[in-house]
Amino acid sequence: MSKRNFNVMCNNTLTHKFISLSGDIDGIALPQHFTFPYYYTPHPLARLAMDDLQLYLDTQNEWQHDFTVNGKMFGVLVVKNQDGEIGYLASFAAQEADKRPELDHTPDFFVDAIFDKTNHDSLCAQQRTELQHLKSHIHQLKNDPEFIELKEKLSANQQQAEHEITQFQQAMADSKKQRKQQRAETESNTLSPLTPDDLSALISELGNQSSREKRAFKQLKQDWQNTLLTLSTQLKENEYRISQAELTYDNLVQQRHIDTLKTTQFLNSNGVIKSLFDLFKHSDSDQLKQEPIANSSEQNCPKLLQTAFTLGYTPLALGEFWWGASPYDQIRQHKNLYPVCQSKCFEILEHMLEGISTDDSPLEQTPSYGKELEIVYEDDVLVVVNKPAEFLSVSGKYISDSVHARIQVRYPNATGPLIVHRLDMSTSGLLVLTLTAESNKQVQKQFIERTVEKRYTALLEGNIDTDNGTINLPLTGDMEDRPRQMVSHKSGRKAKTHYQLIAQEGKRTKVHLYPHTGRTHQLRVHCAHQAGLNTPIVGDDLYGFKADRLHLHAGYLKFKHPTTNETVEFSCPEDF
Repeated sequence: MSKRNFNVMCNNTLTHKFISLSGDIDGIALPQHFTFPYYYTPHPLARLAMDDLQLYLDTQNEWQHDFTVNGKMFGVLVVKNQDGEIGYLASFAAQEADKRPELDHTPDFFVDAIFDKTNHDSLCAQQRTELQHLKSHIHQLKNDPEFIELKEKLSANQQQAEHEITQFQQAMADSKKQRKQQRAETESNTLSPLTPDDLSALISELGNQSSREKRAFKQLKQDWQNTLLTLSTQLKENEYRISQAELTYDNLVQQRHIDTLKTTQFLNSNGVIKSLFDLFKHSDSDQLKQEPIANSSEQNCPKLLQTAFTLGYTPLALGEFWWGASPYDQIRQHKNLYPVCQSKCFEILEHMLEGISTDDSPLEQTPSYGKELEIVYEDDVLVVVNKPAEFLSVSGKYISDSVHARIQVRYPNATGPLIVHRLDMSTSGLLVLTLTAESNKQVQKQFIERTVEKRYTALLEGNIDTDNGTINLPLTGDMEDRPRQMVSHKSGRKAKTHYQLIAQEGKRTKVHLYPHTGRTHQLRVHCAHQAGLNTPIVGDDLYGFKADRLHLHAGYLKFKHPTTNETVEFSCPEDF
């Protein structure tokens, strides 16, 4: 296929965002329903559109963005225009700054950002001026010489007050000690004793000294208290003016954010417009029930649908892929297909796709239907099963069939939670369950204390350079793209995996994996990440490339039996 000259086909008008599909598409049937965005196999027309766009990306030279350093997520939307022609719209997920031609000469055929830039910029300019004035005012208040001098004076007086009060207290203590000693010496002096009247006068004078010192100490504290109160009152007046200015600044920033949400508006096929604020606010108030994830409106699917609905096009099929280098913290594979980010787009697409028939959700289908659950071992308190791939350990929101559900049916008299640990739905292999609450407690304790020996077998997409080693990459959940996990050396939890090469099978590699911690998706991320083995597990639809199944198998377990305390070992071979 020759290089596509998109700039010849497109100009700055919105209508010319439409890109004709190259090649013969007469033999390809149109989809009956629109793509279910969160888990899908691309329609053949969407694949053609993605191939077309990838050819352009592979051969273009007008875009100065360096994809070998920072990759991007691209999307295509196959549409039927008002003349009945089949073509597609193209997009990339990015912040608005990435769309400015003066930054990287972004080609014009990509669809535009959603928010009303003209009104938004006008509003922002006014608010930006106010914010700058407030920021300058706050800076002046905080750096006012009188304010700084007042803070320094208060601090110095506080130190001086503390010093003088401490010294006076020490002097009072010394004086008290001297008076006590003088009285004792006088009373015990038998050589020249005082008359009772003289002794009484002495004791009275010593008492008067104590009273005078106490009054002087009280006066000292009162004087300092008055001085410090005067200074602190003056300081608080200045600090109050600063806090009020900062509050005004924060409120304006929040209002600017709300205005941005209100000017970011989404159109659906029925012609109904809702803003980002409308989609995330409480139905009975003007308060946000949750904060939209940053740049949600700049995701591909909303932008593509917005352009299609604006032009009166009919959306037919969707496809998204990653192009270029992966970010360090996340895992993205060059040219790999990806679903729409549900965390960012669910509320938006719930509105935009209203009235549009979509494919059935694979997430609500039961992949374990018809699969047998092999019992590897069972006794009065312990059951070990060989869980098939694509089989839930426990029942989910939409799928009730699971290992836990089937064990409940098989052992109706079992007590306790049954489940001791879990395997990902896509992972096959050994899963331990217990039939009594006490045995569950005993076995789970071993998993928590990491005394259970575990070994997994995985088939990797590529080859690795070392026969064995250890991967230490801390993991945390990707709050913007659940259920994916990400590497974070700042906030991630410790995750450690030992690996051992078993065999090279052409361009693929079979390894044993020994997890020392049990983080979510730990083995999958440690294999796929560039600082790990840098090659995903075959069939990993989150961190690698989709296939018939995830080639990850929990093949070996060793732990203490909960009642006999004897060491038990279980193994079952992988079927890949």
